[in-house]
Amino acid sequence: MEKRILMMTTALRSLLIAALFPVALTAQKTEPIEYYTDSDINDTKFSIAASYEPSFAGRRLALYTPVQDGTELFALTNEDGGGVLGQRYGFSLFYELRSMFHIGIGWSQEHSGFLTKGFAVFDQNALFQDTIGTFTAKTSYNAINIPIQIVFHTQMTDIWALQVIPSYDFTFYSGIRREWIGEEVPNYPADAATGVLGSLYERGTEVKYMNGFNGSIGFAIGNEFTVANNLALTVRGEFRYGLLPINKEDIGLREVPYGVGGAVGFRYYL
Repeated sequence: MEKRILMMTTALRSLLIAALFPVALTAQKTEPIEYYTDSDINDTKFSIAASYEPSFAGRRLALYTPVQDGTELFALTNEDGGGVLGQRYGFSLFYELRSMFHIGIGWSQEHSGFLTKGFAVFDQNALFQDTIGTFTAKTSYNAINIPIQIVFHTQMTDIWALQVIPSYDFTFYSGIRREWIGEEVPNYPADAATGVLGSLYERGTEVKYMNGFNGSIGFAIGNEFTVANNLALTVRGEFRYGLLPINKEDIGLREVPYGVGGAVGFRYYL
């Protein structure tokens, strides 16, 4: 009798195990592992940016010390310089070496210039070259720039980043114009008038008397705001200073252009 009961207990245990085995298999089932290739992941190493950069442009004098002997006609100083409104616009391509360190190269078109105040004008036809008056000379120039930029990018929040950008620009002048401005200015050559620096301000757009190539160093600091997927708005202030004088043939003044302004634009992460 005991043997029969033991056999029934063993059979019931086997049936119970057989019934619970599918349930155990279902409980141990896991989600399949999915593998992604590089093509499935959004790559944001490269980005492209477009910007507009207005500035207040002026000039400084390089390696120039006026002679104060009472007969010096060239005694213009940095205080005699004046500014004009300039602008540049273009685009840049960036690559992220690190999330906090980007490098970029770009292209921009520049329209700028500066003023030289207190410029004496005299009559070439007069026996003793009598002075006609003192006027302001305006220099306007167009240039193509190739900026190389280093971006130190610090992400402050999900949508706001702080950027510090030192740069170097290769500058190629494409046109330079000199003209007198103000009231009752002389009409050269009708009045046979020129400046005390010879023919510097009568040369118009003849680039051969200017440094056709120049370079400038720049520094900018500003912000980048994410406005949409992969799209950011950039706003910053910046400063640029030329490395060479704009003129190369004339003695006396050696005018170096500079600009202080800002930049606004968009950057799209590819």
